[in-house]
Amino acid sequence: MKTLISILTVLLLGSNAYWLFALIDTGVTLTHRDQHIRDLKEANKELSQMIPMLIKSKSKAEIVEIVSNLTAEEPFEKDGCIWIGRVGLKFSVSGELLSVSKTWNTGEVAPCFPAF
Repeated sequence: MKTLISILTVLLLGSNAYWLFALIDTGVTLTHRDQHIRDLKEANKELSQMIPMLIKSKSKAEIVEIVSNLTAEEPFEKDGCIWIGRVGLKFSVSGELLSVSKTWNTGEVAPCFPAF
């Protein structure tokens, strides 16, 4: 009987150790994932602000052609923006690229998402 109790105690402690390890591992994994998501959001924000400055010398037609070559989806215009894939391009009346938006809006100010 003592042997059975000893075996069950060892199994219980081993099981608890496994669940503790799994819990800690999940916590670390989620922390790394969340940091990676924050880094991607920040990079997206920085690139969206940089792109208009980097291609000031390009015309509207050239920009649309370049971006269109990066996706199989056809460009279309909606709410004053040209949407190509998952990117919205807002141009001025003179054809200068003003901003770059993504298809999802998480609360930040985006010219391609009019305020309601």
